Amino acid sequence: MGDRPERGLLRFRNAQLLRGGVLLLVVGLFLCSRSMANEESDIIKSDRQALAQAEASGVFSKILEAKEQLSDDTNMEEEQKRRDIEGIVIPLSPDAQGHLAAEAFINGKIHASLVVDTGSPVILLSRPFARQLGLDLSRSQIGYVEVLNGKYKAAAVSLDSVKLGDMQARDVPAVVLLEDNKEIRDGLLGMSFLSKFHFTLDLASRKLILRKAE
Repeated sequence: MGDRPERGLLRFRNAQLLRGGVLLLVVGLFLCSRSMANEESDIIKSDRQALAQAEASGVFSKILEAKEQLSDDTNMEEEQKRRDIEGIVIPLSPDAQGHLAAEAFINGKIHASLVVDTGSPVILLSRPFARQLGLDLSRSQIGYVEVLNGKYKAAAVSLDSVKLGDMQARDVPAVVLLEDNKEIRDGLLGMSFLSKFHFTLDLASRKLILRKAE
């Protein structure tokens, strides 16, 4: 998994907020066998079937079209496999306090600038950003979280989706500050998202590299 280069900005005092397996980290590097990894996708199987039918028809134009489709889909899947292995590079930008932040897309609605914090067990969102996102906190469990400048009341939520570049995670645990904190703009990107991937945090180059965990 990734390095933990800095002390976390967020520490939890209410253990109840952490229930539901938030702190479980992905420790298996290989979840599929080689045979499963090499198995053809349904798309490629369908393309091969279409090609066989075209060849059986003897119509040159259909055969050519089927071959081109198979080639395009094969190349696309090979490119995706390469990207899964090499990872997606997410550029990081320093905020006003010098912390490195990543651009995230939350719940398919709003972009957020989230400070990467490997010491935080979950994503943390500021109250103003949660309002923009339209989160319903009426049924949320309430507790307290402690950031570097104090302890704050917070609500536990689950985000439908969090996307960085081409990498997306669903049903991501998070907390929302119920009090204003001037040092946190949109929020923190914690391990409830990062643990869903193999990641490398390169502080010198200001980049986060995400690789699929499957």
